Amino acid sequence: MNQPSLRYLVIGSLVFLLAGLGLTAVLPGIEPVPPTPSAGVYNDAQLAGRAVYIREGCVYCHTQQVRRIEVETGTVRVKGDIGPESVAGDYAFQKPVLWGTERQGPDLARVASRPPGNSRDWQVEHLRNPQLFNPGTLMPSYAHLSDQELLALADYLLTLR
Repeated sequence: MNQPSLRYLVIGSLVFLLAGLGLTAVLPGIEPVPPTPSAGVYNDAQLAGRAVYIREGCVYCHTQQVRRIEVETGTVRVKGDIGPESVAGDYAFQKPVLWGTERQGPDLARVASRPPGNSRDWQVEHLRNPQLFNPGTLMPSYAHLSDQELLALADYLLTLR
């Protein structure tokens, strides 16, 4: 390969990488997305619960994003109970956004609006003994967490609406 061709290859590669970085990392942060009514600022207990949610790996099995195909179907109790499709403004105050990866368990995007998961006590007991509420579930027990961590995690789960 001659010298000018190599130079053009290097320059072209750098331009491509910088453009890709700009489009994926810089551009989305320039103009903030306005929050929707579903978005909310977390208090200290909810932030602590969110940290437990991340640390314990809940995000690997539970998504927090309603997809268009699910809106009219619902996946928990009755048709349509899953709520509207998720939009960017739903995540305006989340850093990082926790969309999930595998979805082994139910989607949690609108969990606070669905019975029976709308009470703090129910959430704590479900976290301690998921088999009691859902026989055969793959969800592990979180009984090893302190009462304070369980309450914080329940507080965070109740923000998912």
